[in-house]
Amino acid sequence: MTTTTHAPVRRLRGPSGNADGISFRPWQNLDSGGGWRSLWVQQALEAEGEITPHVLQGPAHADVAIVGGGFTGLWTALRLRELDPSLKIAIVEADLCGTGASGRNGGAVSHWWGKLPTLTKLLGDEDGVALVRASSAAIDGIIDFIEAEGIDCVLPRTLGLWSATSDVQVGAWERVLATAERLELQVPYRRMREAELREIFPRGPFRAALSDDSVRRVQPAALARGLRRVALARGIEVYERSPVVRVESLLNGVRVETEQGEISAAKVVLAANAWMAHLKPFRPSIMVVSSDVVATEQVSPELIAATGLDRVGGFNSRMMVNYFAASRGRIFVGGGGGTLATLGKIGREFSYSPSKAAEIASDMRYLFPALGDTRIEHAWAGPIDRSPNGLPWFDTYPGDPRIHYGIGYAGHGVGATALAGKIIAAQLLGIDDEFADYGRMFLRTRTGAFPREPARTIGGRLVRQAVRRKEMAENAGHTPRKLDVRLAKLAPATLADSKSSRAPKPAA
Repeated sequence: MTTTTHAPVRRLRGPSGNADGISFRPWQNLDSGGGWRSLWVQQALEAEGEITPHVLQGPAHADVAIVGGGFTGLWTALRLRELDPSLKIAIVEADLCGTGASGRNGGAVSHWWGKLPTLTKLLGDEDGVALVRASSAAIDGIIDFIEAEGIDCVLPRTLGLWSATSDVQVGAWERVLATAERLELQVPYRRMREAELREIFPRGPFRAALSDDSVRRVQPAALARGLRRVALARGIEVYERSPVVRVESLLNGVRVETEQGEISAAKVVLAANAWMAHLKPFRPSIMVVSSDVVATEQVSPELIAATGLDRVGGFNSRMMVNYFAASRGRIFVGGGGGTLATLGKIGREFSYSPSKAAEIASDMRYLFPALGDTRIEHAWAGPIDRSPNGLPWFDTYPGDPRIHYGIGYAGHGVGATALAGKIIAAQLLGIDDEFADYGRMFLRTRTGAFPREPARTIGGRLVRQAVRRKEMAENAGHTPRKLDVRLAKLAPATLADSKSSRAPKPAA
């Protein structure tokens, strides 16, 4: 593959085209002045010491330019280097690598077994199961890579927990288990006996659960910064603090323009995830919502044991799902479905929202009463690029097949992006392997769209409020209002194909 030089611009046309190519919104550093970087990012950057970002200034050239220095961009770059060591690869990141969504999540390296019913319905049994198994294999591949490269990010192993924290959530997983039984599949889940659950959580609202010993946990920002270190060591250019302004199609290449420079490339990968949601091809099918997290002060091992999080970490079966774990001496709880971005605009509330942080703090006290008055020391938020069915897709940008992208992870990004990197690399290099097959499968899952604006934002906020009221009523053992139940059914897909019921608890 050869690099390119400047040439007359051929503007992108067709379904996504406009006179300015692909124009990104002016970069807004969500953390400037407020100090609301996630705890994970703070820890990772402090471990590195003094950081001097390499800013793109003036013209540069590459065979492949990657827009976005999070998990998708980094894994894609590393896979491209593995497949073709001769490639000149450049990553362009608006802030520091790993400071966006990649460094703000719960760190669960998980699979898509919870999406088995959706995948088999959309793809058929054979292909649906193939994707689920590929997602499980990706977990082992990620851990092997981390260990081989000496990235200090893996947390002590605990059981994954898919739980019910109110009576109405009990049985949420039955649809997944029934599909697996029909297909005679061995799933990674095991029903927990009530006595076992009570031993782990002698206090609190945990009614029933499945355990999963295949899920691993990482400090996500440390992983992202570790991937950056490996990328640099393998000769990949990494430009940080270099927000992309525009991507333009040229007669003999693609130009990526930043605030202070530009890269002429043969091919481009758009890997900015939620920060691409405003672009025309993604507007109908990507909704940006926040995931909000709170973390305690440093606590004793005895207190962590009293919460049960020395043995498990996981999520519950709410529509506005809570996820929780212990990380390096702290307890954290997160919640999905927080702030809804209007017209895909990611504002400061996607770095920190006092009202959403207060909601998650309330959830933490409900889930883990053993914490008592333990101080909450950190709170932050991050954007999720949510698709209607909770599945991503990978394709070329309409109007220019040299521009590739991946989007729509819906909260599964820590594990899914490693697989995504292999999919995007295969498509970009024209390699027709199993990863290219997976890419074609994901494209077939792209169904449905969200309402148009302003109905999307107005309706989305009404639905969110109804879901919150409904779930708070269920937590208290009350019957929610009928209108809230109806509105809650309009909420988009969650982490798993949950179907709550009032099924009886499993016998002890």
